[in-house]
Amino acid sequence: MTRRLLTLALLAVLAPVHASASAYAAFRADMQAGDAYTIDARQLHPTQFALGWREVVFKRAKIDAKDATALAGYLQEKDVPIVVGPGGVPFMTDGHHTIRALLESQHADKTVYGHVFANWATLAPAEFWARMRASNYAYLKDAAGRDAAPEALPASLLEMQRDPWRGLAWALMEAGAFTELKGVFFQEFRWADFLRARVEWDDANQADFQRALAEAKKIAATPVAAALPGYRAGVLQPRVVTAPVKHDTDDPAIWINPVDPAQSLIVGTDKDTDGALYVFDLHGKIVRTFSGLRRPNNVDIATGFRLGGKEVAIAVTTEREAQRLRIFTLPEMTCVERGDLIVFDGDPNRAPMGVALYRRPRDGAMFAFVGGKSGPAQGYLGQYRLDDDGTGQVKMTLVRQFGAYSGTKEIEAIAVDAELGYVYYSDEQRGVRKYAADPDAPDADRELACFATSGFAGDHEGVSIWKRADGTGYVIVSDQQANKFWLFPREGAPGHPHEHRVVKIVEVAAIESDGSDVTSQPLGEQFPHGLFVAMSNGRVFHYYGWEQIAGGDLRR
Repeated sequence: MTRRLLTLALLAVLAPVHASASAYAAFRADMQAGDAYTIDARQLHPTQFALGWREVVFKRAKIDAKDATALAGYLQEKDVPIVVGPGGVPFMTDGHHTIRALLESQHADKTVYGHVFANWATLAPAEFWARMRASNYAYLKDAAGRDAAPEALPASLLEMQRDPWRGLAWALMEAGAFTELKGVFFQEFRWADFLRARVEWDDANQADFQRALAEAKKIAATPVAAALPGYRAGVLQPRVVTAPVKHDTDDPAIWINPVDPAQSLIVGTDKDTDGALYVFDLHGKIVRTFSGLRRPNNVDIATGFRLGGKEVAIAVTTEREAQRLRIFTLPEMTCVERGDLIVFDGDPNRAPMGVALYRRPRDGAMFAFVGGKSGPAQGYLGQYRLDDDGTGQVKMTLVRQFGAYSGTKEIEAIAVDAELGYVYYSDEQRGVRKYAADPDAPDADRELACFATSGFAGDHEGVSIWKRADGTGYVIVSDQQANKFWLFPREGAPGHPHEHRVVKIVEVAAIESDGSDVTSQPLGEQFPHGLFVAMSNGRVFHYYGWEQIAGGDLRR
C-alpha cells in the first residue's frame, strides 16, 4: 500500500490516475507509462516472494461481501501499478495482497485495473532486474527473510510463499503500533524482519497469535524499534480501543446518557457497501448494531428533537450509495424515517458523505448539514430542516445550499457550534471554512473564516468542538496523514471572533483519522474530564481522556 501512494503520485505527472471505465484497455506488451490497463489477475507476475496470509484472508472477506459493481469500483480505486518487463511480462509493483485475495474470492471475474508505470520490455533480464532493484520495485527476500534471486520469483500470485511475520507486521500496523508511511517501500516487510528474531508463536493458534501481537506491540514501542519506518513511541496512547467493526471505521459520535453519564455510548460508522452503524459502550464493547446500510460515511447525534409528541435524541448518518440520510432514535437505535430522505435530488456525483446536526437555540428547530462527494464551487453544502411528519416519522425540507469549495478532494467533515451559532467544515486540501449555522442569520451565506490553510501534511479531516459554558473551547481538526490533531480557539482571538490560530498540535496513536467527536462533560470515573473519540485505521475507534489531549497546556 505504501508503494501505491508514491506510484500514483508519480503517475499523476504522466497521465490521469483515475481513469473512467471506458479509458481502460486490455493489457498489451507495448503499453507505455501512464496507460490504463485491465488484465486477468492470473496473468500478473509478482515482484516479491511472500505474503502475509492474515491480510489476504481479511481482504478476501471484504471482496466477497461486495457485488460485481461495487467490486469493480473497489479494484479501480486500488489501481495496481505494473512495470512491463522482458518479453512483455507484466510485473506488479504493488497490490499483491489485494489481488491474491481477489483470486481466492468467490467472484468469477478476476479482472484487475491499473496503470503502467514503466515499459522496460527491451531491457535484457539482468539489466531489467538491476533497474528494478535500484528503483525499489522488487523485494527479493523469501518467506524466511533470506536473500533470493529474481529468477526464483514465483510465476504467479497463486504460487507465493506465506510469511507469518509479514502477517504479524500487518496486524501490528492495523493496531496502530506503527504508522504506514507514504512513499516508504516494503515497510511491513522491514517490520516483519525485525519481529522475526524477537517474537515466536504458533500461527495456526489464534489465541497464541493474539498473545504474539500483544508482545509485538510492546516491542514496537521500545527504543530498539526506533530505526524502523513509522516508529510511534511517545505519541498519545488511547485509554480504550474499541472492538473492530467488520469493514472500515470512518466517523464517531457521542451520546451522553442523561441519567448516568458513565453509561454513555459511542455510535460509529462501518463504511462499506455492506455497512452498518455500531454502538459501543465506554469500554469499547459493541452493544448494538444496525446493519444493511450502503456505505454510511459520517454520523452525528443531537438531543431535544420533537418526535411523536416528546423530545428524543437522534443519530443521523449519510447512506452514500443510496444518496440519503438515515435517522435513528437513541439509545435503542430505532429507525424513524421511511427511507425517502434523498439529498441533492439523488445526484450520484453529490453522494452524501459528511453530516452534522444543529438544534437552533431560539426555537428548537433541527437541521442537518450535508456534504457530498463533489459539488459546485459555491453552494456545496445542503442544509435540511428535520421535522415530525405527523406520524412519528421524520420528514426533511431543503432550506439552503451554501458554502465555498476549492475544487480539490471532497468536503466530508462538518461540525456545528450551536451555542455560538457557527458551522465548520473541512475543505480537505484547502482548510477549515466557517459560516453562520442559522439560515436566517444576516449574511448567512458569507464565509466568516477560512483557517488551518497551511502546515497540514495532507487532508483536513474530522472536525469536533470542545465547549465550555462560557463560550470558550477548542475547534479540533484532524491532520489525517500526519496522525495529528490541531486545536484552535473556539472563541477566536480577543476582539476578532473569526480569527482562529493554532494553540496546540497533538500526535495520537490513531492512524489516519477521518472523524472525531469530543465532550467536556465528565463521563464517570473513566473519563472524569471529558472524552475525545477518534477513528483509526484497523477498523476501530480510540478513546482518549480530555486531560490527555489538554496536557498541561489547555483548560480541563
